[in-house]
Amino acid sequence: MFNLRRLLALLILISIVALATVVIRHLQQQSPEEILSMLPEDIDLALEDLHYTQNEGGQKRWTLDADKAEYQRDSSLATLENVKLLFYQTGEFGDINLRADQGQLEQETRQIDIWGNVILNTERDEQFFTERLHYDDQIRQLSTADPIRFLSPQMELTGTGLQIDIDQGRMLVKDNVWMMLYPANSEKK
Repeated sequence: MFNLRRLLALLILISIVALATVVIRHLQQQSPEEILSMLPEDIDLALEDLHYTQNEGGQKRWTLDADKAEYQRDSSLATLENVKLLFYQTGEFGDINLRADQGQLEQETRQIDIWGNVILNTERDEQFFTERLHYDDQIRQLSTADPIRFLSPQMELTGTGLQIDIDQGRMLVKDNVWMMLYPANSEKK
């Protein structure tokens, strides 16, 4: 029994050494230039599980999370996949949560475009749905020219085009506005 254990341990050790030798030889065969040449030319940096927080005056303004980000240094653009954006202290709306399939962050101006199943949730139990949304950090405004749908416990609203002033808590629907108000304490149908 004791010899069987030694034999098994020796076989495991030999297997590990053989595997390490194969891996090291494979890595030595490819030069760093060959490895880099396999990467896309227009991507300077690729990240998974991106978490970026924008601070101003020691306070969090917004946080951006994405499952994947590819950064292009020449244009200072980062393309994003599975985007989550959280705006803090937005006045009337409370914290605002955004989700979308895709996005793009312009790093220098902090302009963010998101698209694909865009859903916005507020702390006031409100939801916005659209296909594309733009955030301008200079004026703290969300906007779209696409159709939108807004749901709250008090109403349902649809329209085309939207501007949301985050700090002022104001919303402007630009065209084709249709709204249904719900009486207090009633169920939506």
